[in-house]
Amino acid sequence: MVGDIEKEKKKVELENLGRLVDRYAQSRSLGLLIPLTILVVNIILIRGSVELAMWKPQIWWIRNAFWLVVVWVIASVWLAVKLVAKYEFRFYRKDGKIELEQERVPIWAWAAYALTFVGAAVLNELEMLSVRWALATALASVGVFILYLSKKHKEIILGGVWGLLCLAEAVAAAAGVPVPFVRRPSYFASLMIYIIGSGLITIVMVHIYNRKILRKIKEMRPFGEQHTNKSDT
Repeated sequence: MVGDIEKEKKKVELENLGRLVDRYAQSRSLGLLIPLTILVVNIILIRGSVELAMWKPQIWWIRNAFWLVVVWVIASVWLAVKLVAKYEFRFYRKDGKIELEQERVPIWAWAAYALTFVGAAVLNELEMLSVRWALATALASVGVFILYLSKKHKEIILGGVWGLLCLAEAVAAAAGVPVPFVRRPSYFASLMIYIIGSGLITIVMVHIYNRKILRKIKEMRPFGEQHTNKSDT
């Protein structure tokens, strides 16, 4: 009887430990610095190529520079995912490496994201879409794609926070809420503020949560003795 109680207690303890390890693995946010940096660079490149094309539209290579940048922006999203997969663990080497089972993101999802995100910028530059609605469209695209990506990559906590923040910003942009630090409506400046802001808030919030989960794990059992090669199921 006592043995059965002890077994049941250990089983519950292991289940709780497994849930905590899953939460820890899903809340490693420092790797977010990689795609956040690439996004900011992309916004600067798009803006710079547009300004260059307006300055010397008669020169063919300048005129086509914007479309080269568009191709790079689309390709850089794939690059960001690869870089995160390769280097995000370096931020958490002292904690131990935990692999997550990831599903492949279909090409149609990448295409839909690229079309809506880049399309909003193009339509805004062509004055076919106001700054307000271009921002709302781009941010909604980013938010939905991040939520979808987090589900496929099993990083629900990290992706959930960032995705929902982007969707909240999309609603704020559609409602005409003034963007902090931007005096007059500017698509690229506003988008940069929104992306940097939501990204940094996500990193801070989720990292604090991650450290709390790690402390709970260490309290239950020495971290080195845990299932550090456990896959998320």
